[in-house]
Amino acid sequence: MIKFSSTLSLLTTLISVFLISCAETKISQCQKIILLTQKMAEESETYRQTTDIKKVLQVADLFEETSQQMKQLKIEDEQLQEYQLGFADIYQGNADTTRQFVAALNDKNIDTAKLMQQQVQQLGKKEQDLGTEMNAYCQEN
Repeated sequence: MIKFSSTLSLLTTLISVFLISCAETKISQCQKIILLTQKMAEESETYRQTTDIKKVLQVADLFEETSQQMKQLKIEDEQLQEYQLGFADIYQGNADTTRQFVAALNDKNIDTAKLMQQQVQQLGKKEQDLGTEMNAYCQEN
């Protein structure tokens, strides 16, 4: 009986150590989000000055894909989950707004195009603010 009890105790300890070592750290979870935001920034930068409507729509698709990828990240930290969803919402907003901008241009609706342009700028500011806030959180001990 003693041998079974000590084996069970050892097994329980090993499982606990294994589970703790497998749990992702806050830093590694931060890195997942940061890598995806950096990838999005790099890829969208290529198209910032384009006047080609097809390329602008490709950027909208890219924002939407990144939004979905962001939602699919496995993030356990509750605060980081909020940042994760915040970025996903911003990227989806960029996708939707960009498509509305293109539609307004095609319809020659300048007022709506200007409004969509302002919304994209607001989303960009929101993304910067969220990134700054998340970076501060990720640097906390």
